[in-house]
Amino acid sequence: MTDPAGGMGWRTAPHLRGRRGWGRVVEEADRLARDRPLCVLLLPERLEAFELRERAEDLLTAPGAVAVDPPRLSYAAARRLGEAFADGLGGVQARRMRLPGFARALVVFDALQYPLARALTALNPDAELWYGPPAGSSGALHDRACERAALRFDRTDAPVHTQNLPLWERMEALGIESGRLGSERADVR
Repeated sequence: MTDPAGGMGWRTAPHLRGRRGWGRVVEEADRLARDRPLCVLLLPERLEAFELRERAEDLLTAPGAVAVDPPRLSYAAARRLGEAFADGLGGVQARRMRLPGFARALVVFDALQYPLARALTALNPDAELWYGPPAGSSGALHDRACERAALRFDRTDAPVHTQNLPLWERMEALGIESGRLGSERADVR
């Protein structure tokens, strides 16, 4: 006797090939997820320790937003090893990153994250870079990030949701599901 849960016996019979099995259901769900535009927050440190945690958490309430934790080798350490090393590492990280959709917006909070963001925009040419530098930022990476950024946002003392309003509006304009009423509908803008 075969194990009923093991898929042996009559369940694998040729007459069932035309039916829709769980494998095809999963493949279809994966395909639909890959077609979903995302707002990707590149976190400079773990969310729990992030200075702008409330702001990031507010953005992450959107179904179309995901956060990417920092790599094990910190951005500062990669930068100290040289610009070419940081660029190469960013390229490797971008290719290995598995997102539940495609990046449409990349949110960067520090200039040291720019090599990774640049590599991700090379893989997702339609992705926009949004840059929110800390006060007093300077340097070559900061200048490059400012030039490349489609949207720059500042850090203020206003309530978190008020600070994020330009980001929410741009997210919806790009077709990223924000979770706000009507944002997932193409006919409501």
